[in-house]
Amino acid sequence: MLTVLHPELIPTIQSFASGLLALRLAETGLLSLVVKSQKEAILAARMNGGFSFYLAPMMSTSGLTVSLIAAFLDDTDQPLTIASLLFADDQHSRDLLELLTYDELDVYFFDDRSRELMGYRAAVEDGGSCLVNGTEFRLLTYHPETAKALFTALSGWFGLRTRADDEVAIQIVFQEALMPDDIFILDATIEGNDYRGSIGVSHDSLKRTDPGYFQERDIVAALRRSFTAEQVALNPRRRDTKKEILDVLVVADSHMLLVQAKDSPNTEASLNRALDRKRRASRRQLADALGQVRGGARFLLRQGTVELVVGTQNWDVCVGDRTLIGIAVIKELFDDEGATYVEACGSMSTLIGGMIVMDYPSFHAYAHHFCSETSFITGLEKFIALIRDANEWVRPKDFVMEHVLAQLGDVKES
Repeated sequence: MLTVLHPELIPTIQSFASGLLALRLAETGLLSLVVKSQKEAILAARMNGGFSFYLAPMMSTSGLTVSLIAAFLDDTDQPLTIASLLFADDQHSRDLLELLTYDELDVYFFDDRSRELMGYRAAVEDGGSCLVNGTEFRLLTYHPETAKALFTALSGWFGLRTRADDEVAIQIVFQEALMPDDIFILDATIEGNDYRGSIGVSHDSLKRTDPGYFQERDIVAALRRSFTAEQVALNPRRRDTKKEILDVLVVADSHMLLVQAKDSPNTEASLNRALDRKRRASRRQLADALGQVRGGARFLLRQGTVELVVGTQNWDVCVGDRTLIGIAVIKELFDDEGATYVEACGSMSTLIGGMIVMDYPSFHAYAHHFCSETSFITGLEKFIALIRDANEWVRPKDFVMEHVLAQLGDVKES
């Protein structure tokens, strides 16, 4: 395991939100690849014995440039992807291109909580990409506007890729396992189990047949980046009826966040479901999450102080003049169903703070980059207002990307 042999790399991996991370190991001088991604992409890679890299050609005013997409085939038409922009003034971009020229590569897979789940020595089989066919290209210099344009172009290119593009993709073919593939993770650390409702220990694995248990705790971990342990409660229940009101409740100084999570099993069978079935499941998850948030809001607003039970402890919560914001976290969003999400966000009239819908990867990215109580809440209010005022859907990942690019621009200017 990479982090067992090289514990010094753990902080680097933890600070990396998600995507492709090239790491050069001192003892060999060679690059290894860390793929930090959602559990579905990791399981898809295991199922298929590897994954693919596409070097997407794009024209610019300076000539031909390229960007990188890693594709994990859970669905042939719409696989899970990781997009990586490549820039001339970025050492990491040059490292990614270097490792794609190797004949053999060590690849390690981590989930969004930086848990190492899988590792393989893999063959790198280039089907005829621009790295080997003699096509000349040049990387562009980084600029926020350039990055925005490339991300937009890259998304469009992959959706319109041809069979010829598939044939020249670089295949990463697993050959030798570098760690057992049935890892079971037991977390008994204080910092991982200090929230309200914790039993002091939690567990995880790549395959998930009972998705709710795991996703709820992943969401709590994401929220703990911004909120204290005392502010975050898992599975709060009414004291009178013992009925659970929400999956997660956050009680901040000025706001209350009402979070409801809906996920599907992470198994080979669930990944192999037809796209239409995945769409229907997503709509059901959204409807169920909205209903739960609506019920939780009604209960919380009914009286000034609510009597809850969290785990085995009583908890009296003063709602007072706190603003309530609802967050529905579902497994998957579809770009062509934006009108449905706009309607869902606008349907919660009981929530003065409004409602937002996210898929889990976007929620994780949001919590990673909006990592203080003030920025988390301010960002939510800005995001909700953006959708409400325009009456148009804004993809959560695009909202997060705008924030990240703005921060990068501020750093470069300073």
